[in-house]
Amino acid sequence: MKSYGVATIKLLRKGAMKRLVLSLACVVTVAVTVAPMAGASPSPYPRTLPLQRGLTMSKYGRALPWGTTIPFSQTRWVVIKSSGPAYRWGVWQMNGGPAQYPVRSIDGGVRWTAAGPQLATDWAGGSLYYVTKTIAESSSSVVMVSNSIIDVTVDGGRQWFQYLYAAGDWSINRHSVAGGISIRVSPPSWATALPHGSYAIYNLDLAHFRWNRVEQSLS
Repeated sequence: MKSYGVATIKLLRKGAMKRLVLSLACVVTVAVTVAPMAGASPSPYPRTLPLQRGLTMSKYGRALPWGTTIPFSQTRWVVIKSSGPAYRWGVWQMNGGPAQYPVRSIDGGVRWTAAGPQLATDWAGGSLYYVTKTIAESSSSVVMVSNSIIDVTVDGGRQWFQYLYAAGDWSINRHSVAGGISIRVSPPSWATALPHGSYAIYNLDLAHFRWNRVEQSLS
């Protein structure tokens, strides 16, 4: 068996201790380096989408009294429609003009009535508020969206709530959920700032004036 002197043993112990200290330093360095990366990266989809009462553009144009019947000759200007068994929701543009109004039918489209104030008009910057899709939930509830706004009512259009997304690069679609109103938000084909194939699901929480993110995928 090989024997060592006292001095040699002290040197060996000192070397072992040095290696141990270096090893621990490496572990700490790795831990410090990795720790910030361990958490999930910030989501491009906010946790909540706060709602404001009313429709912004309604402050800048005239409003039709709720329930006003659209003249039959004007019903051809009801566009962007979405329907249920007997009810219809749509956007009306008087004489095909630049202003949009939400309208509703509860007899299969035979008669249309005003269901709220002006949604948007063609003024400088007004295009941000234009509706390009209606998502009918029931005869009293609808979500009207573009790639920058979410307008919702749950009482037939008597009250509206709006969320504005100024970046304007979302694609918003229906998402079915039992006993509530839900939407699916994802990037359109031309969006470059959002992860390709990503999405987020939001449920309406009208009691707290917001949409809550309940699910997401960033892949």
